[in-house]
Order: sequence, then structure tokens, then C-alpha cells
Amino acid sequence: MKRYLPARLVPILLYHRLGAIDRPSRSYLDPRLFEKQLELMRRGGYTAVGLASLAEDLRAGARIPRRRIAITFDDGWRDTYLDAFPILRRLRIPATVFLVSGRIGMKEYVRWEEIREMRMAGISFGAHTVSHPRLTEIPPAEAKREIEESKKRIEDGLGEEVATFCYPYGFFNRAVRDMTEAAGYRAACCNSPGRRWPDGDPFALKRVSMTYRMRNRPMLAAALSGYYVWAKEMRAGNKPYI
Repeated sequence: MKRYLPARLVPILLYHRLGAIDRPSRSYLDPRLFEKQLELMRRGGYTAVGLASLAEDLRAGARIPRRRIAITFDDGWRDTYLDAFPILRRLRIPATVFLVSGRIGMKEYVRWEEIREMRMAGISFGAHTVSHPRLTEIPPAEAKREIEESKKRIEDGLGEEVATFCYPYGFFNRAVRDMTEAAGYRAACCNSPGRRWPDGDPFALKRVSMTYRMRNRPMLAAALSGYYVWAKEMRAGNKPYI
């Protein structure tokens, strides 16, 4: 019998950079390990879904089949195109890339022609502000501009609506959350908000940071079970943001 779970419990995976480095890092993942993680998930019966469609399921209070995941990348680094995209395309796995709109085309960041190529192959794009500030630490008018302008720039570049947003560093509060909704986004990702934040808020979607430690089936299973999100919330206590 097929088992279902609330959309809010679907693991949203967070990746940053792919590449080989001299020592283990939480921000970098070897492309071979990235591919291994995807293969382990696929063999374990997991299916990736688009983040925007997951957010709509959440809004509708839908229950969806177990073993669904959503995959996200932050910042729009060029190694997302060079290293992650070929693997995602070969395995036919959807993902969402959050772009820092003011850095598109800069050294180490994706270019517009690469963004459009990925979009044609089924990769989705969200906004990650213009310049990647901590939105809770800048004047409200500046935060509002960062949220709204990044959406407009990416929509102009892609010729389609940008429905999802990601708070830089995971930092947000009630005012920033409400600005994001007012800007016309349908959902926003953080990392893992403190326990005070309401579960199931489409503008506070929790994510699981995927690291080099998740290199075998037991560690991956622990990450996808929600254990890491729970542990992070316990450390955050009642803070309204990470």
C-alpha cells in the first residue's frame, strides 16, 4: 500500500559548491560524492520533485507519496553548471538554483547563456537577492529592494516568473518574511528556523545541508529522515531565524 505524508515533511536538500579541495568542507562537495548521493537516493526509492510544485502542494495541504525530495543549490556558482548540471541532466533529476542576480556573469558565477541552457533542460531558478546581504541586518528599505529587484532581474533575463526565493545565510525574521510574500514570491527557503517559527509556512521552508559526511546509506538516511533538521532546531532554540 502506498504511504503518504504532508508536503511540509518532504526533505529539501541544500547544496552550495562542487569541487575537489584539500580538506573536508561544509560548503564544497566532491562531484563524485554528489553523484553517489543521488545514486544512493535513487536506489533507495527517492524521487525528486520541483520546489515550486512542492510549495503549491504545501499551500494546498496536500499529502504526497513518501520518499519525495527537492534539490536546491545556493548562489549560482559556475561549478553548479560545470559539475552538477551534467549529472542532474544525465540522471534526469530536477533542481532549483537560487541566483544572486548582481553576480551573474562575474568570475566564478554562472552566465546568462548557461542559465538559459539549464532552464531548457528542466532546471528551475529562484532569487537569492542582488548582493547577498544579511537581510535582517540592513535597513528595511534596502532589504525590500534586494528582494524585489533580484526577482525582476531574473524574470527579465529568463522571460518567465520567478516563484521562489532564498534568504542569504538563512537569515530572516517576520518583517523580511512578509516583504518576500508581498514581492510576489510563492515560497522561500531558509535553512532551519528555530522552534518558535510555525511549521509548514511556505516562506520558511527548512532545508537539509548536504555535506561530505553523507557518504553512505545510513548517514544519508539520517539526513533525509529529518534528524539533522531536528538537531539544528534544538541548537537554535527559540530564535526566530537562523
